[in-house]
Amino acid sequence: LASIGYGVAYPLGVIGVILFIRFLPKIIGASVKQSEEEYQAGLKEEFPEIIRQNFLVENENVVGKSIGELRIRLMTKAMVSRVVHDGVAITPRPETILHKGDLIKAVGTEQSIKSVELLIGPKTDIEIPLDPNYDVRSVLVTNKEVVNKTIGQLNLLHTYNATVTRISRAGINISPTPNSKLQFGDKLVIASSKANMGLVARMFGDDQKRLSDTDILPVALGVILGVLVGKISVAFGNFTFSLGLTGGVLVVALIFSRIGKTGNILWTMSSSANQLLRQLGLILFLAAVGTSAGADILKTFEEYGYRLFLIGGTITLLPMVIAALAGKWFFKMNLLSMLGAISGSMTSTPGLAAADSMTDTNAHSISYATVYPVAMVLLVVVVQLIALLF
Repeated sequence: LASIGYGVAYPLGVIGVILFIRFLPKIIGASVKQSEEEYQAGLKEEFPEIIRQNFLVENENVVGKSIGELRIRLMTKAMVSRVVHDGVAITPRPETILHKGDLIKAVGTEQSIKSVELLIGPKTDIEIPLDPNYDVRSVLVTNKEVVNKTIGQLNLLHTYNATVTRISRAGINISPTPNSKLQFGDKLVIASSKANMGLVARMFGDDQKRLSDTDILPVALGVILGVLVGKISVAFGNFTFSLGLTGGVLVVALIFSRIGKTGNILWTMSSSANQLLRQLGLILFLAAVGTSAGADILKTFEEYGYRLFLIGGTITLLPMVIAALAGKWFFKMNLLSMLGAISGSMTSTPGLAAADSMTDTNAHSISYATVYPVAMVLLVVVVQLIALLF
């Protein structure tokens, strides 16, 4: 009987979730475009825009003191990338002394730039000329040796007289700190002398081709370990549960992505490879689901009537309706995050695919990956509890 109920409810569980995800924005009167803008605004608030500004050193309290003594990075959260004294632009070091009338270029968020103004002196529109021996360029992190290391550990300033002024990661600009950990694929804006720039670039890798290459070994190892984890059964009294195939792979992927690197193995892949595997996996999954669910749907309906279909539809729709109402009016969730959370709570990969086609952001994917493991565990536990009680 359990297999019969599953066979009846599963097609509705697939089609019902897809239709619910697709029509939910219209049902609750929410705009996908507006939700994207709100999500992007939230990202900007969490990761404020990085700007550059020149300042004139006029504060008597900082004149004659070194950048290290003033602790500008700690006090303002901004990075001083250049100092001009007597018309000569240099890459500043902790021992660089500030003189009255010097020009400095600071890089940071709007708030940190305001703090620099209070500490150093007024803003100025005077351009800081590039020294012929000075260079500023973008460098890609493709060298496995520096992945997961902090900028402070690399000791760029003392070794190469170079400064990282900006980190661009997944389209987000981050103001660097000595404790900022580098990830594979990061784009760094580096200020350095031309003589040392080549050495700095080689240290980080700066290989565009390597960035687009996909190492299949970490993917294969992750899938194998995920399958093994999914097969582990934990017993509590009279019932046992396991994460299952998809739950095990997802949990292992979450753990490995958090670790980032083990030895020379990077637990990441390029965005293009990630997108290809995601779309290919969803296509194969939906093809398998469609052929298996549709083969016997008419036979099941003729044998058991419409009652099981109605029960299956109710069980599918009711939790999603409650989640949508609670998400919108109680938790005030962003629509995209809510779509991912609903798909994850239903452990519905087709639902994620439906949400994926509605937006270019990754808000739904993040919430799906967060909710899915919990839903998978609770699903197994609740099913076995129902079996014990009834």
